[in-house]
Amino acid sequence: DTTMSKAQALAEPSRDNCAPGTALIDTEAQVVCHNRRGIVSGVHMIFGTIDKVRQIISTLFGSRAVPVSGVSPHVAVTIRKALADDIKKKENQIREAHSQLDRLIQQNEFLTKELVKRDNDLRKTHMQLSTAKEKGTKLRAILLEKTNFDRVSDHEIKDKFLSIRQKAQAISRSSTYDLSMLDPAIWGHLTVQDRKNIIMSGIFDLLQCYILNSRVFCQYQLLYDQPDPNPRYDIEVALSDIETILEHNHVDETLIVNWRIATMDCLSELIGSSPRHKIVAHEIFADFALLISPKSGTREQNELREQFQTICDEAWEVAMIMRRSREGHKCFVPPTGTTKCLFNAYESLVEPITVEGGKNEDGSDEIAYSLFGALVKGAQCHWEATGEGVLEKAQVVLKRREHAFACVPSSDHEAA
Repeated sequence: DTTMSKAQALAEPSRDNCAPGTALIDTEAQVVCHNRRGIVSGVHMIFGTIDKVRQIISTLFGSRAVPVSGVSPHVAVTIRKALADDIKKKENQIREAHSQLDRLIQQNEFLTKELVKRDNDLRKTHMQLSTAKEKGTKLRAILLEKTNFDRVSDHEIKDKFLSIRQKAQAISRSSTYDLSMLDPAIWGHLTVQDRKNIIMSGIFDLLQCYILNSRVFCQYQLLYDQPDPNPRYDIEVALSDIETILEHNHVDETLIVNWRIATMDCLSELIGSSPRHKIVAHEIFADFALLISPKSGTREQNELREQFQTICDEAWEVAMIMRRSREGHKCFVPPTGTTKCLFNAYESLVEPITVEGGKNEDGSDEIAYSLFGALVKGAQCHWEATGEGVLEKAQVVLKRREHAFACVPSSDHEAA
């Protein structure tokens, strides 16, 4: 209504000036007369804009928009200044927020691009790694095909070898055995320690004969039924004979090793009724059954049987490693059974542990027997002459010097 009254007040004088009796009418008056409706519309628009500005100010500042009417000029100035400062502060906050938002958007765009780039780099690296692995696998296959190289770790085989020796010593000292049970005519002249040493030596001899020094190809006994009247044929015996023939005819050592490993790989696919080392363990246990004390119970005997099984399992593992070795790993034993074996001839290979029936200072230069063999590799001429390739020396017992027997009372020979 206020807007309308103001518009009418401005419009009414225009009507008077445009009365029909008016003589002088300039160009501007004519424009006003003919466009009074347009002027009214313009005024309406101006006052409408002012109202909109007031509404915007009320919306922005709410309760802080105080009407100016009825307020002193000083207070009004203070209010206007406070409103202006507040608006400026809000504008600065908005600008700062916009700046932070812009920076975050730019940073996010940069990180997104960087992530895409790194992801692409990672994919390329994975592809390169996969390609390299494939090439490595192919090269390894080619290398193995051309060289067929199977390397045996000296440290690994030595640890297993020493474990077998320790177990043999533990069995020889088992309380399940009664070392006084055999006929005194057999070993009545030996001390208790000598008897234990002989048991340990016997255990090693059986392990050496059945497992460590045997030309084994498979853990199962390979039998083949032949037409009558031929008995069942042991295939492994024939394979061992072939290997011996190849060696005696000086066939290249590398060719022999390749043939042996390839044959073992083929035979490893076969499965028999019972692993051979299980049978060997039972046989070795039976060889020393005469020494088992009648006072021992079932539990003690089963524990002893289990010890024999464990030592045979480990010996078989060592034997298979040595058979697959390309460096000639083997278990060597000084030849004391048939000829006079002197310590000086095998000094690089043997380690005297004790003297048979006496003290260490009574020992001679002759080896009585071996407690446990030596672990060697390479050519025999090297480890016999210089000790090169000797991973573990053989433990041996020396014979007593002849004059030492006369100095020892008879009671020492009868100790049991």
